[in-house]
Amino acid sequence: MFLDNVITQSIVFEGQGRLKEYIGGYQDYIDAKSREDKIQTASAPKAAAEPEKVKPKANRTVKLSYKEQRELDALPDEIAALETEQAEINTQLSDPEIFKDYEKAGALQSRAEEIEMLLLEKLERWEWLEAKQNGEAV
Repeated sequence: MFLDNVITQSIVFEGQGRLKEYIGGYQDYIDAKSREDKIQTASAPKAAAEPEKVKPKANRTVKLSYKEQRELDALPDEIAALETEQAEINTQLSDPEIFKDYEKAGALQSRAEEIEMLLLEKLERWEWLEAKQNGEAV
């Protein structure tokens, strides 16, 4: 409770020499970490349930379908727009005056969490499409 009232960000060691920054107090870190774990576990059973596919040879480029190529081309702009919106929301949430209107602050916090989930999904999709295009195991 003390940390929640004092700190505004957490920098966490995630192993293998990696650090990750979480905005907010300790409880915010715990919540964000649980959301990330849910995303990973939600995507893991899907991959395990799919039958083993024949993997293409390494260093072989695979042509993406028209739809996948358009999606891959659009993802950087979509991610940038979400990051811009996230930065604006974080700026608004950093102003203590916003918390006088609990409903607006709650709506902004909910949208910030939604954006975080969307960003994770879009980044994962981008990585998958890039790997497929480069002929890596997908």
